[in-house]
Amino acid sequence: MRNPWAVAAGVAALLLMTTERQSLAIAPWLVPQPQGARPTAGILEGTVRLNPPVAPAATRVENTTDPAVCGRLHTLEDLVVSRTGGIASAIVALEDVPDDRIPPVAPGRLVFDNRQCRFVPHVAVLTTGSVIDLLNSDPTLHTVHLYGPAEANIALPLQGMRIPRTLDRPGLIVVKCDVHGWMQAFLRVDAHPFHAVTDTSGGFRITGIPPGDYTLSVWHEKLGEQRRRVSVRGGQAARADFEYSAK
Repeated sequence: MRNPWAVAAGVAALLLMTTERQSLAIAPWLVPQPQGARPTAGILEGTVRLNPPVAPAATRVENTTDPAVCGRLHTLEDLVVSRTGGIASAIVALEDVPDDRIPPVAPGRLVFDNRQCRFVPHVAVLTTGSVIDLLNSDPTLHTVHLYGPAEANIALPLQGMRIPRTLDRPGLIVVKCDVHGWMQAFLRVDAHPFHAVTDTSGGFRITGIPPGDYTLSVWHEKLGEQRRRVSVRGGQAARADFEYSAK
């Protein structure tokens, strides 16, 4: 004769296994997942070039304001091209990143300097919530006039003066100095970190991109904007090369 306690234990175990299978079929997320099991990120890289690679000279202006500090001749830095045609200071960014693909991003901090009567850097990209430290390294008055999603006009009358400013809204910010008219710069703010500024050879590289299809844009202050669709695959490097006509 079978032990009634053993039979009861067997029936209970069978019922438990059946219940677990039904639960996992309804809620598969109950299955333990390895930590960090997000889809492998992809990379996007490429170049922005001028064709033919002979570029017109950057715009130059003769200065009569504070010439002892700033000098007599300045360039707007509006077109910097390498010998091989690479365009520096172009902004490359993904345009249509869904909110659920944007990872947590710690706000950044950028020193935005007035140095030798130039804004340094001339072009930069940041994420929302980042802080720019407005610095005056020159022994003369500068103003940092922000146009766009961050409207402000901040005076820096003293050398070494530094004022922080938080950038809370996405968009393209144009920066000018009301005292020295040739000074200008551009700051792009995005809710995501999938953007870059081309280097002196015209190259760019964006990492950590969730797999998917996106619109990629390139913007240059003098040459304008281009867009194209790109596909990013996990663990792979996709490539996108842009070309502007010198004409």
